[in-house]
Amino acid sequence: MRLLLLLSFLILPILAFAQKPDVDGLWRGKITQNEGGFRSDYQFEIYLIQKGKKLTGRSYVYFEKAYAQMELVGRVVGKNDIVIQELKIVDFTELDGLEWCIKTFKLELIKTWSGYMQLEGDWAGATSFGPCIPGKVILKKVKPQA
Repeated sequence: MRLLLLLSFLILPILAFAQKPDVDGLWRGKITQNEGGFRSDYQFEIYLIQKGKKLTGRSYVYFEKAYAQMELVGRVVGKNDIVIQELKIVDFTELDGLEWCIKTFKLELIKTWSGYMQLEGDWAGATSFGPCIPGKVILKKVKPQA
């Protein structure tokens, strides 16, 4: 009996550690664009639906009164690594001289010292004109409110 109890204390933490990260829900923060981009930063949100390692959802990028909404897919590829690909723009504000980037994100899930879950990493993208100037993204998970 003691052996069984000892084994359960040793194995359960390993199994809990090996589980896939839970990224389901709303993430809010900012996306930046390196020097030479249209703006240095934008407000950014991603809503993710997770089924196993597969992700679907929408991303929202906006500044002032301009916005774009994109359909996306993604995948959990490691213990804390996530790759997201925007597929198409589903709604947007049309602005002279601006075409919204369709982006790919390589993100890492991080638990901050204050207990928040955060997604952060790099993005690259393209428009019909060619590559966009890439940047970074930092998002915090929005806790559901009752």
